Amino acid sequence: MDDFPPAKAPCGPAGPLIEYPQDYVFKAIGLTSDDFAEHLRVLVAGAGLFAPAERVSVRESSGGKYQSVSLWMRLGSEAERQAVYRALRGDGRVVYCL
Repeated sequence: MDDFPPAKAPCGPAGPLIEYPQDYVFKAIGLTSDDFAEHLRVLVAGAGLFAPAERVSVRESSGGKYQSVSLWMRLGSEAERQAVYRALRGDGRVVYCL
């Protein structure tokens, strides 16, 4: 007979990985343009959320071809987080999002 330890339940928390409400940052990368950050704020508004202008930051890539936009916002649920990601991923101007 083998002396293996008893099987354990899968590792990780039993509940959701993110607790709400939560301050959360979304990052979206797209081609550099004067209105990319505002465009993303409009996308977020279309998902029913608000990204205040003072909580949005923009960084250009070293070559200047791309912009990385960070949007900080307060989320109340996982459904809100998923709605923002759907809006970002469904937009043609967004090359990549985190």
